[in-house]
Amino acid sequence: MDGMKHSEPAQVWPFALTRSVNTGFRIVAAPDFLLDEGRYSLLHDVTAGDPIDDAVYRREYRVDESESLCVLYRVVYLKASDVGLDGEYAMSGPRRTPLIEGIVCRTPPWPPATQELFAEVHRRCGADVRAFFEADSTAHPVSPFPSFDTPETGESVRVVELDPYLAEGITTTAPTGRRPSSIRRLATAALSAVLSALGLRSVRQAGTVPGEGGKVRVSAESAGGGGTGHPTPSRPRRLTRAAGAIVLTVLVFLIIRKFK
Repeated sequence: MDGMKHSEPAQVWPFALTRSVNTGFRIVAAPDFLLDEGRYSLLHDVTAGDPIDDAVYRREYRVDESESLCVLYRVVYLKASDVGLDGEYAMSGPRRTPLIEGIVCRTPPWPPATQELFAEVHRRCGADVRAFFEADSTAHPVSPFPSFDTPETGESVRVVELDPYLAEGITTTAPTGRRPSSIRRLATAALSAVLSALGLRSVRQAGTVPGEGGKVRVSAESAGGGGTGHPTPSRPRRLTRAAGAIVLTVLVFLIIRKFK
């Protein structure tokens, strides 16, 4: 709807990514706070999608359970006029040059997507995009940008919602339960190794041989402890091993509980 008015202007930070003739796809402009924190490379990870003329993308970047960023951006082709060239598009060899430009918002509510918002982003980042394209160098620095208030009115743009992107180290709860931690996996592996060493595994690895169809077959001698397989331990020895395994199982359980 043309001239739509928004309740409250949101504070947002602009950014832009593109490439030049000989330089790969790079971040040209980024929010100043992401540069200060050394996290601006997340813009590479979050901004997926093919070029679309009539829509923009929105994606949530989850920093941790209590903090997230909203990334609202469009993927288009860089116009030749934007970098001082003739023709319709700026070319990287035989191909049109992609341009990703948008905003990062730190606090909800997330801002609406409007033509006026993206026109403002394009205006603010335009000079830096042109300077990068003309320099065509990997040494060209990333430009930091401060925040600005979103336009109070504007023509709405269709938004394609993408699945949230989780920062490194963030996990989600799967339908089958929580993913085991590294401590839990290590403790389980240690218990398995102890039981194997004590001879309490239900099937001995030494008694397995390749079978048909890629399966594993267990020989009768190794499974039953007779014939040419390993001898069956005496009863006192089995009781001693079982008692040791119980003690070790309790210890491993306590370790898992402590680091859970």
